[in-house]
Amino acid sequence: MMKTPLIMLVLCSTLLTSGCAELACSARTDVDPYEPMRDKQRCVAEADKNLYEYQKAKAAEEKQRLKTAIEQATQKSLI
Repeated sequence: MMKTPLIMLVLCSTLLTSGCAELACSARTDVDPYEPMRDKQRCVAEADKNLYEYQKAKAAEEKQRLKTAIEQATQKSLI
C-alpha cells in the first residue's frame, strides 16, 4: 500500500523536474533555431563588404596609376 504513493511521488517529482528543465531550455535567449541563417547572412554581408573595399582600393590604385602616367607624360612633353 505504501509503494503506490511513493511511486507516484517519484513520478510526479521526475515529471515536474523534467518540465521545469524543458521550460528553462526553451526560455533561453541565446539559443535561436534560425542561427545558421543568421551566420550565413553575416558571412554574405562580410564578403560583400570585403568585395566593396577591394574594388574601392583597386579603383583608387588605378586612379593613382593614371595620375602618375599623366604626370610623367606631362613631364616628358615639357622637356
